[in-house]
Amino acid sequence: MTEIAEQPNRRGRKPEGDRPMTSAERVAASRARRLYPDKGYSGKQLSVMLNGRAHMALDDLMAHHGEGTIQREVIEAAIIFYAAYCIPERD
Repeated sequence: MTEIAEQPNRRGRKPEGDRPMTSAERVAASRARRLYPDKGYSGKQLSVMLNGRAHMALDDLMAHHGEGTIQREVIEAAIIFYAAYCIPERD
């Protein structure tokens, strides 16, 4: 029988550099990849607390858009609509 070469008991990918990344470095790299893929802008992380009236309006918009719609899609559509129709065009 052939002998199996002894391998270190490590799981996961090998580090790209000379040392493994810390948890904070991994989080920062992940955010950078999400926000600036291929040097383009793809999104912005946002966390807000809505007041009662805005939350009820969001629920109404969710019902209007139909089953399976998520809040992010409704909020994005509302922001884009507001920017396109409510802000005067600049010359």
